[in-house]
Amino acid sequence: MTTAAPARRRRWPVPPSLLVGLAPLVVFAAVSAWRARPSDDYPTLGQTVDSVVRSLVVPEGIAALALCVVVTGLGWWRIATVDPTRAGLRWTWLAPALILAVCVLRLPLVDWSALPVRYFLLLAVGVLFVGVFEELMTRGVLLVGLRRRLPEFGVWILSCVLFGLLHLLNALAGATLGATLVQVVFAASFGSTLYVARRLTGNLVLPVLVHAFWDFGSIGLSATNDLQDPSRLVLVGTLGLFSFVVLAFGIVAGGVIAWRDDRPRRLRRRWRTVPPMAAVAVSDTELRRSPLGTA
Repeated sequence: MTTAAPARRRRWPVPPSLLVGLAPLVVFAAVSAWRARPSDDYPTLGQTVDSVVRSLVVPEGIAALALCVVVTGLGWWRIATVDPTRAGLRWTWLAPALILAVCVLRLPLVDWSALPVRYFLLLAVGVLFVGVFEELMTRGVLLVGLRRRLPEFGVWILSCVLFGLLHLLNALAGATLGATLVQVVFAASFGSTLYVARRLTGNLVLPVLVHAFWDFGSIGLSATNDLQDPSRLVLVGTLGLFSFVVLAFGIVAGGVIAWRDDRPRRLRRRWRTVPPMAAVAVSDTELRRSPLGTA
């Protein structure tokens, strides 16, 4: 008599797990806290060519490259960047479309003559690195880990919340507490729209581009405009209020997509205590055949 050899544990690709999914986020938070240790650098972030290189292009490029190496080592490229099924709710396309509309509307408000061309070229490279790194980390590796333990609705909520909480680190770099809390709420809401973009397209390309486009306009606008001008301040403020409305719609869209994905699971839980019809038929037959079941 021969015994079957025990199955060898699969070592690569690394099986998805919550701890592995959270690890890049924790490491990034720790490194960012160390780099941002109490200072007053935040107000000058991205305001000059030197700042763009020092604060965006170099660190974000290194972070993106390091995360790509980690994802390659895990063997997670496909599961971290591609969804097997896409969300089928067409109306939710409005969420990323409206965000892109806000990005386009901000472009005329940027003073393109205030800084040299190389500033905008370097800014484009820097925000693209930001988009690749943060989307691969939060809408990629983190989603894979969360999906091992949570239903999709929980994955959506927690991924957005954690993305927002990362921006608490801005307080260490000199942002005021009030402004930091607004950024946390804003980033968590923005994360929902980026989640929608991934679910609609089935990959990370659109979330990366939307994220980069948004940051480009935001930083470029703050670096080239004197908001002491009342007319310019009114335009920027109105666009900002509209942005919050758009982000609120993104929250609704993300929640509906995630909740809809969980419907089959909820139905299985609801009916799992109900015996199948075949079992009911067998029980009725046995009852009729038993002495107590005869008239």
